[in-house]
Amino acid sequence: MDFLVPKYRRDPNEKIESLYSGVASGHQTVTSLVKPSQDRNHMEAIRTYGPGIPRGQGGRIGVLVLGGMETTLDEMEYLIQAKNEKKFIPQRGSGEIVAMARLLIDRRNEQIEERRKYLKANPSEAPKRRRTVRLHLPVGFRYVGTSEPGLKVLARI
Repeated sequence: MDFLVPKYRRDPNEKIESLYSGVASGHQTVTSLVKPSQDRNHMEAIRTYGPGIPRGQGGRIGVLVLGGMETTLDEMEYLIQAKNEKKFIPQRGSGEIVAMARLLIDRRNEQIEERRKYLKANPSEAPKRRRTVRLHLPVGFRYVGTSEPGLKVLARI
């Protein structure tokens, strides 16, 4: 029997460090994804190569999105797609970064509002709330800390 396990399976909610989409050496385009490895000991880059830009054509050479481990793969791909759909206008300044952050915040808010409307229309699909378990000690007893951090002992007062 042969078992085929893919090295990289797409997880849209996975936390990503950075994503680059643009020109690579050797007349190719590349999409490079930097994320923590499976064992979380180091960062790994996954590169996907595509066809190159035709000779003599100019424009945007790349988009680098830095997430800082707070954005998901799905959100980063959304930012790259939104950037590629816009017409390229050469400009400089921090306004570009602010615009990307604002676009991401607007998208998150829209998703939250859509989810709330959906759950309002379908209350049976809302997640069930878990009961909180409370520990009631008998009268005259309490937990006392010890010299070992995080260890408490039941003591009679």
